[in-house]
Amino acid sequence: MKFKPAVLALAATLLSGAAMATTVEPTFVSAAGGSFTDAVIGTFTLDQASNVSGSVIAATSVSWNGLELPLQSVSFSFAGISGKTDLDASANGFSYANLAAGTYQLLASGTLSGLGALNGAAIVGAQFSTTLVATPAPEPATYALMLAGIGALGFLARRRNGNSRNQ
Repeated sequence: MKFKPAVLALAATLLSGAAMATTVEPTFVSAAGGSFTDAVIGTFTLDQASNVSGSVIAATSVSWNGLELPLQSVSFSFAGISGKTDLDASANGFSYANLAAGTYQLLASGTLSGLGALNGAAIVGAQFSTTLVATPAPEPATYALMLAGIGALGFLARRRNGNSRNQ
């Protein structure tokens, strides 16, 4: 029976840091003048605070009816979520710590180069993983200190009431 609390604590620890990998479906991006800016390449929803990191990818060719068509190469200048601090310095990667629960859009910016069957267009997507952020549980000493403080306040209040009656 003494092992039960230890096993439960271990299970809670393992579950709190569970990671989930996701791939965003490829998106067709139009690049006027050979570049695209803040193109929405996918969305994802977090149920609770999480760390998110990943990278954007671009297709190099498209197959259709047994015919393989080459695409222009893509050089990314930005990948990530608008308005959030990206911890990954690379242009095609992104990393965010402690994102709050909610729905987010992945954005990408970049330029196209080279010859391709579909000049001025690209097919991009993203791969990323999320890791839940564990919420810290207060230590028993925290509760003991809080109760001691409440007790001290009660003692002082009672003492003041006793002194005011004697005067």
